[in-house]
Amino acid sequence: MDEIRKMLEDIGPDRFALFVYLGLIGIAILSIAGFFLLSWSWIVAIANVFIAFVIWRHVSLRRAHPRPETGRRWISRRNPSTPNTAGLPAVYFLYILGSGGHTSEMLETIKRKFVPQANAHRRYLITTGDQDSLDRLVKLECLIRRCLPGGDPRVGTVDTFRVPRARRVHQPLWTAPLSCLATAVHAVNALTREPDCRPATRHGAQFKYPHVVITNGPATGFVVCLVGHLLKLFYLVPAESRLKMVYVESWARCRSLSLTGRLFLWTGIADVFCVQHEDLARRTRGALYVGRVAAPLAPPG
Repeated sequence: MDEIRKMLEDIGPDRFALFVYLGLIGIAILSIAGFFLLSWSWIVAIANVFIAFVIWRHVSLRRAHPRPETGRRWISRRNPSTPNTAGLPAVYFLYILGSGGHTSEMLETIKRKFVPQANAHRRYLITTGDQDSLDRLVKLECLIRRCLPGGDPRVGTVDTFRVPRARRVHQPLWTAPLSCLATAVHAVNALTREPDCRPATRHGAQFKYPHVVITNGPATGFVVCLVGHLLKLFYLVPAESRLKMVYVESWARCRSLSLTGRLFLWTGIADVFCVQHEDLARRTRGALYVGRVAAPLAPPG
């Protein structure tokens, strides 16, 4: 177990995120300089062009999302199957673990839909100080290795990444933007750092960015997905095949959406918006009913 824990926590250096940070600093310096050097007409014109570009790009990304079937208000997949991705050169998932119930549901979803394959990499994003989620994650990875003993390559590869929590329980709302900003800064690394166990010298750019980002309700998940959306919006990450956002509403939400769910629905940054209750799917336009993918299994007998 100690070996697995060490492997999960072993993350190497990153350069792409450094370039992103330097670029943001450069844009901020140029913006301040332009504010003092340019006339108001130029400032307004540049601001209008920038806003128009952001709106156009956001709408373009939203239109690329999967759409509900014609003539139906919601999509239903009563028996969702796991696609066969064994033939792909790389399959890279980023799972965002919240805490408590969010972590339990995410790990349950992974256990139910896990497909052994050597070309897969799993990255787990855990908030700083959440030792409970890390301990449960280690148990899950130990379970996977017990089911595939003897160094079976179908275990795939795995690592973790820690980010500050977007908002703690009972944290004052006026301080939330600062903690969310800290989460966003660290999220760039989590979304762009290639895994040490999948180096570019052997795999090229196949594992440079996650193919799918999965979250199920914590505020940290929304902030990370928003950062991913901005990376695609400004063409820093290929939007056609990377950072596809999948939001799975908590099993506990059977009548109404959580605050995080409403944010995902309102902003439209999730490529797929999933709910686990059919009644809620009927009330939520564009929702994908996936069944009880995270509900605890009933005991045998």
